[in-house]
Amino acid sequence: MELNNVAFWTFSSLAVLSAIGVVFFRNIIYAVLSLISTLIMVSGLFFNMGAELIGALQIIIYAVAIVVFYVLVISTVPEDKGQTVDVNYMLVSLPVGFLIFIELAYVALYGAWKSNTGMFTPEVVKEMGNVKAVASMLFTKYLFPFEVASVILLVAMIGAIIIGRKDHVLDEEA
Repeated sequence: MELNNVAFWTFSSLAVLSAIGVVFFRNIIYAVLSLISTLIMVSGLFFNMGAELIGALQIIIYAVAIVVFYVLVISTVPEDKGQTVDVNYMLVSLPVGFLIFIELAYVALYGAWKSNTGMFTPEVVKEMGNVKAVASMLFTKYLFPFEVASVILLVAMIGAIIIGRKDHVLDEEA
């Protein structure tokens, strides 16, 4: 068996086991640790496929920044709130989750057939490099959506600061 296949099966098996742990662990700390493990295994899959930029971004953005955010939220939410299960949310989340699963399956199957028809073939990516290929698409064809996403994130950050500050000021006055 080839080394890439061994790495793929190792990373994918551990990612699936960790994702199952995220869903089924009752302790929030164990679930977050499983989430970190899942994100690192997915980044290992990206490295295995030769997408080093996406693998590094996976670690930097998700495994570090988002998980730190989750830990901060967990530290502020009382423990008993994390233990309750609301049946109404489950009745809504099961069909929505099934629809998202169907959509992801369609995109995965359709994307497997369309993966080699883009502007950057594997030969072009080898010639110019992974990072340069992503940067050239991001800052030419997709410049406007990239800037719009930046503005949306900035507005969300400012809104979160304002909302958090108002609650803090009201608590001090009381």
